[in-house]
Amino acid sequence: MKDETAVSPVIGVILMVAITVILAAVIAAFGFGFGSNMNQKGPTAVITLGNVPETINIYDLKIVHKSGDPLRSGSWKISIVPAGESPVYQISSSDFNVGDQIITTYLTNGTSSYTVNNTFIGYTIGTAPMLSPNTKYDVKIVVMPFGTMVVDAVVVVR
Repeated sequence: MKDETAVSPVIGVILMVAITVILAAVIAAFGFGFGSNMNQKGPTAVITLGNVPETINIYDLKIVHKSGDPLRSGSWKISIVPAGESPVYQISSSDFNVGDQIITTYLTNGTSSYTVNNTFIGYTIGTAPMLSPNTKYDVKIVVMPFGTMVVDAVVVVR
């Protein structure tokens, strides 16, 4: 005669361990944010860079929002530095909507207090270096909540 009394408790323990592991995995997934909407993307925008042909002997840069989503005040930042240097960002103080254009003669890596809005980049206190002719500049615009880079280009100021 065979003794089969031990089979039922072993199967019960295996089932309890399996249920505990599955329950722990589900709780961990929600706890670490796997259950949240991970498909959130930042805004997309078509932004062009160029010189202002109407100005004579003024070295400036025109940044035009051609199409796409608006960039909301305080949520986007811009860096204009000589090519090869690390970016130095300044935070916006206004929305940047389709049709808006920023015209600037300044870099963003000075020791100044900057003003960045949908028409210009200026400074209030300190110094802000100016654009130089026939020089390459690295221009970046980042939307902060998403870390989305909407502009990452090198432009030559003429």
